[in-house]
Amino acid sequence: MLFPGPKTGILIGLAALAIGSTAQEPAGTPAAQRSLLGVVKRYADTLMEHGRDAYGPQKTGLLLSALDREKLVPLTTRPAAPSGVREGDRAGPREGPLIGSNLFHDQDVLRLFYALSSLPGESPRYREAADAALAWFLRHTASPQTGLLPWGEHLSWNVMTDEVASGMLKPVHEMGGAWLLWDRCYELAPTESTRFALGLWQHQIADQASGAFDRHARYDEHKVQPGMEFARHAGFFISTWAQAYAHTRDETFLTAITTLLGRIEKRRHPWTGLIDQCCGRKFAVMSQSLSMAIDCDFAAGIVPEPLASRLRAFAAREDEVFCGLRHEPQARGFLNRVECATGKPYHSRGAQPEPPYSPAWESHYGGIPTCAIAAMCVRRCDQAGYEKYRGLIVSAADLYMSAPPDPATDTKPATFAQVINVELAAHRLTGSQDYLRRAGELARAAVDLFWEDRPLPRASRSVQHYESSTGAGSLALALLRVHAAANGLPTSIPADDTGR
Repeated sequence: MLFPGPKTGILIGLAALAIGSTAQEPAGTPAAQRSLLGVVKRYADTLMEHGRDAYGPQKTGLLLSALDREKLVPLTTRPAAPSGVREGDRAGPREGPLIGSNLFHDQDVLRLFYALSSLPGESPRYREAADAALAWFLRHTASPQTGLLPWGEHLSWNVMTDEVASGMLKPVHEMGGAWLLWDRCYELAPTESTRFALGLWQHQIADQASGAFDRHARYDEHKVQPGMEFARHAGFFISTWAQAYAHTRDETFLTAITTLLGRIEKRRHPWTGLIDQCCGRKFAVMSQSLSMAIDCDFAAGIVPEPLASRLRAFAAREDEVFCGLRHEPQARGFLNRVECATGKPYHSRGAQPEPPYSPAWESHYGGIPTCAIAAMCVRRCDQAGYEKYRGLIVSAADLYMSAPPDPATDTKPATFAQVINVELAAHRLTGSQDYLRRAGELARAAVDLFWEDRPLPRASRSVQHYESSTGAGSLALALLRVHAAANGLPTSIPADDTGR
């Protein structure tokens, strides 16, 4: 049985997780016989050797976001996408081969490189490779007109032609999630990092007086209008500006934060406190406003008063609203789509309606599984210590103690990573070894499912190529966390915070 419950035996133990050299695990070693650290290091070493840009006019050192797993070379075709992945979000030119580098897709790979170099006795070469990629990208790819970067939802860098690649008809910039490497970016390229933060304020915000914005803006010219003002994107902007202020002390960034925070605050429903998904819509998407709360709390730690208190108050209000809803993680899932005026489940209509409750394993554009929302609860619990999150986290962990993925679902590495991280969080919160054992079982199952006997994982259950947009780096980090927890390693593995 691939996914046994906690009482059916331990699939991995300290012996299977012991620190070992990848030299002891030849390429043909079956997945079931490899240590988790061995799998992770082989993955990282393969990307170091075969997955960095050595093509085209400029040898940038950027990571390729897709590769042929068998030949370990760039793809010359455009293989079928994993279920739920839109063609316009893939790394490479529109309708062309997947030959792009998208740092948002590879952020957790870079974080993995930094984590590996922090292990006792480990080489700094992983950190050096990550630094080189970040520095080159920041210094050479920003738009001269806007300062925006070719990354995120719809842009990448074509490693063969050394130019921007867009998955859409026009080069549209959209933050692809929370960017967690700004401190390192400012150490490597402070001027360019600051320019990007200014570009967000000057070219992603349509009206600097009101804060009206669209999550989409043109990369190559000032062209943005009020529109899709999702709270999660507001949080990404606020976090970026807070870090820009922390590194520059430019009060322009405080103005930007204050303006955008006020814009979102005004959208709270006076009765329920819920924030509508977008201007005037009748429903809220809880994962989006919870994501913004995470960013606001983080920003509060690095900006001055009174703005810091205002940001914390926003996050605390979101805690009350979110935890006041009737979530059932172990049964129906988190209540994610809610009527703003009533707080009742919102049943969407249309060609592809989204259910009000989160599914256990299924993930796709616009849909988020229970484990991903639980991971946000872990982050808020760590940030604010809000006790009600604890019960939600443990309930979600209990769901995955025995719930396998639906065989009909095109499961992705990121989902496994989030489930593993939730089990590890429950272990940390309760002290129960059952959760640690379950994390180990799921880690070994993920290796069998995605890596098989190869050094790179496949992008999902249904495909055979490597494509980092589905969370290969996130899963590798999760395996490293299991390894560290099982062996009691005193090393810092970055928090799981990119899947929102």
